[in-house]
Amino acid sequence: MLVRLFLAGALFLPPGLAAQTPEPVTVPALTPVVIRLDEIISSNKHKPGDRFMITVAEDVRVGDVVVIPAGSTGEGEVIHAAKSGAGGKAGELILAARFVRVGETEVRLRSFALGAAGRDRTGDALATSLVAGPFAMFVRGGVITVPHGTLGTAKTALEFKLPAASVQPPASQSIESTTGGEDESKAD
Repeated sequence: MLVRLFLAGALFLPPGLAAQTPEPVTVPALTPVVIRLDEIISSNKHKPGDRFMITVAEDVRVGDVVVIPAGSTGEGEVIHAAKSGAGGKAGELILAARFVRVGETEVRLRSFALGAAGRDRTGDALATSLVAGPFAMFVRGGVITVPHGTLGTAKTALEFKLPAASVQPPASQSIESTTGGEDESKAD
């Protein structure tokens, strides 16, 4: 006879502990949050005010407690975008992370400004205009493109109280004991 005993992680908790909800954890202001951009942002396609999706790339912990789990989603915003232009003017792009969601709570973010400028080619345009005339004004500066998956670090804007992230109980363990004859190996 084949006997299987399944033990769930909750069976090992003291009585009443499994039903308790964890106390909220205080997340200090300026706690670092590593985020990932979930789309391509470009200085020639986006404009100020455009929103884009972000995802938390690494668990955020306070002590040993996960308060913002990796995979939490939120939004960023294009703060400034300027297309590259005539005369070698470089493209410009400044992005900010606005918030991530933890359950029903929107955790406001700050101190993330992914800013970049394209290659400034105004000197090239000026030199070319001395030789080629006014057509040199069509020399283009660099377009700024921030690829999908780019990582950056933001910080929590304020102090928050968040519940500890739910920790998955350990996988059920299977303990087998065999009694009886060898011909009792039927599938359950």
